[in-house]
Amino acid sequence: MRNKTKKDVKEFINSPRGHYIISQALCLAVDQLRSSPARERQDSNIQDMEYLIENAFPIYRSVEKMSEEVKKWKTK
Repeated sequence: MRNKTKKDVKEFINSPRGHYIISQALCLAVDQLRSSPARERQDSNIQDMEYLIENAFPIYRSVEKMSEEVKKWKTK
């Protein structure tokens, strides 16, 4: 994605793929931050990321939940 303009970046961020990538990054970051020792954990950052996931970028978490349900269904 070299030499992209700000317009290109904004279009990507607002695309379904952009939403998925941002959502994935937020979810993985939250998981990583939660696994940090309590004294190193940045709870306010986790809360802000959770807010973004729930209100703007829920797709990755939804896909994860669906994948888990499919796995359960396949093992029955």
